[in-house]
Amino acid sequence: MKTIALKATVREQTGKTNAKQSRKEGMIPAVIYHNSEATHILLEESEARKVIYTPEVYIISLETGNKAINTILRNAQFHPVTEKILDMEFLAVSDDKPVVLTLPVRLQGTPVGVAKGGKLTLKLRKIKVKGIPSQLPDAVVVNVAKLDLGGTIKVSEAGIEGIEVVTSPSAAIASVEIPRSLRSTKEAAKK
Repeated sequence: MKTIALKATVREQTGKTNAKQSRKEGMIPAVIYHNSEATHILLEESEARKVIYTPEVYIISLETGNKAINTILRNAQFHPVTEKILDMEFLAVSDDKPVVLTLPVRLQGTPVGVAKGGKLTLKLRKIKVKGIPSQLPDAVVVNVAKLDLGGTIKVSEAGIEGIEVVTSPSAAIASVEIPRSLRSTKEAAKK
């Protein structure tokens, strides 16, 4: 997995009033959970955007003063109207403890059904997996070259190796849909 470093400052004062004041100053209140401990920090909004508005999944090295903590983004809360980032939660990770993450799906190859006039549709954008953070890939690559018209590839058929998949094996990842124009010509040929 890719790693990104963000600079953070430790929050001395917590509470709603202090969080509101921090947001007015362009800072986002955040929490790092490590075992049963919680460390309250502040991130600059521009720093937080690097990990929020991207399809990539990162191990985030949060640098607070003289130490860095490897984390993953667990949750982010947004304002319901303006969609500004209100709060973030991070989970500290280590190489001896597996974590559950959602990784993006990348399709590889051109399906046979697309060459016949079908339309490839991605039905599952992310797959939930479990593993050691440093051993997890950047994305789950699924080969769709053998999909024909009306074909669907499920999680169990994707051939995902080396990582434990938590997502339901019966969930559809991608399919090749038959367009209406091809259906009507097939029906006309049958008559």
